[in-house]
Amino acid sequence: MYAGGTVSGVNQGVIGRLDTSSRTALIFEYSGTRVSIPYATIDSFEYSQEVTHHVGVLPAIAIGLIKKRERRHFFRISYHDEHSLPQVAIFEVSKHTPRSLKAVLEARAPRACKPYTPCPALQ
Repeated sequence: MYAGGTVSGVNQGVIGRLDTSSRTALIFEYSGTRVSIPYATIDSFEYSQEVTHHVGVLPAIAIGLIKKRERRHFFRISYHDEHSLPQVAIFEVSKHTPRSLKAVLEARAPRACKPYTPCPALQ
């Protein structure tokens, strides 16, 4: 699902499919329309999880003892479009998708994977 961002022509909440089979672009297909995000223009990506239902501390502990809490999984992708304008797309994905999507992005969008280097001012 497209959860939000700056991609023109795509409404928040639209359900679609992420296609990672192309070697050059990540493609989001929905209602017969395609949005292409070239891997070469991806500046960064981030995976995050959110708890589906927020409850207080005590109910969360009680629920945690009985069953695992449901989580929503998101990918935030920052890139530049064909006009070199910065764009961002946030996708909610199924719980089985993050590991494979992250691996594809790490392999095909190497600019987005920058190793951590401590800030010299903080040393």
